[in-house]
Amino acid sequence: MAVPMDPAVSSAGYAMSLADGSYTWYRQAALKARRFHRLAETLLLLVSAAIPVSAVMSPRDATTPAVLGSVVVVLTGLRALFHWHDDYVRFSQAREAVEAERRLYRTSAEPYDHPGTRDRLLAAAVTRIEQQEMGTWVQLVGTARESTDDEAADRFSPPA
Repeated sequence: MAVPMDPAVSSAGYAMSLADGSYTWYRQAALKARRFHRLAETLLLLVSAAIPVSAVMSPRDATTPAVLGSVVVVLTGLRALFHWHDDYVRFSQAREAVEAERRLYRTSAEPYDHPGTRDRLLAAAVTRIEQQEMGTWVQLVGTARESTDDEAADRFSPPA
């Protein structure tokens, strides 16, 4: 038979575990996004710089510069598609916002200074931070989709 938990204990555990889980997720996601961003930017720089070098090394063979140019196009497309830098910034901001709430909670600072409301307020604050981050992502994706749709419409519109 399960022993009923004291609601104060279970909500405190839940609120802090929610904040800890959110912090951990945003931390890991930010590190991953930063890693991909740095890798893509470094590869883009190196491959771009290799194009003129390959042209000088083999002036009669356009294959190597063409392949390197294609790699640059693919890397640029991946960068635009996945928004690794934007993700890194968004996830880092959300992580730090959650961390600020955790610090206030752990020190019983306002608004977490009242035992009866502190857990509810922490859960609400973490949820708000997550929803704001998701809203920013939706705007980013919507803006990217609109610009892609506009470009497609321009390409396929009959001349006036």
